[in-house]
Amino acid sequence: MGRDRIAIDLETIPTVKDPDFNTPSHWTPFCVAVGYDSGDGDPEVEVLFRDGPSLDEEAQLLHSMIDWIADRIGDSPVLLTYNGESYDLPILKHQSYVINDEISGSNIIERMYLFTQTCDHVDLIQLIKDRKGYWVSLDDALDEYGIDSDDPEWLNKPVTGGDMPEMGLELLSDAPNDNLREAVRRYAASDVQPLFELDRKLRG
Repeated sequence: MGRDRIAIDLETIPTVKDPDFNTPSHWTPFCVAVGYDSGDGDPEVEVLFRDGPSLDEEAQLLHSMIDWIADRIGDSPVLLTYNGESYDLPILKHQSYVINDEISGSNIIERMYLFTQTCDHVDLIQLIKDRKGYWVSLDDALDEYGIDSDDPEWLNKPVTGGDMPEMGLELLSDAPNDNLREAVRRYAASDVQPLFELDRKLRG
């Protein structure tokens, strides 16, 4: 049996007017898709949502992410992401420092450090780039390797990554929409569920 594998993907909203994807302080997560694959069957995937716009609620989201993973993994799991080295992990680390500075008694930095240091991180976008010599989007990678993924719609249009900031802001408002939440949940899960099969095909 191979090592346990987990996967994560953040959906974020910008914290500045003209955000830069390469600047972690310009983004804050409103949900996290998490997945677990022991190699014994279909991966388990869940999407964890932030309950509101406050920093306390963001802290709870990050703690919930770590709790979900810690309840499932064994020693030295593999962490799968797609562009996580440049995007997801820097945001998680930066926001952990922000939370630690603002919320007295928070131990999120220690927990985030243990989480990232315990895992052997594999950024699948980098593996594909090393093979091809250029960057490939997740959608294109899944098409190339014949991997299916969910394609949710909202207001009769396919949901894209570019929709996430606006949808996330609406979810964090005082008037949450269950149908909107479900569209976001499906989209976020579709960024994690296929990573396990993509990883297997790249290793194979």
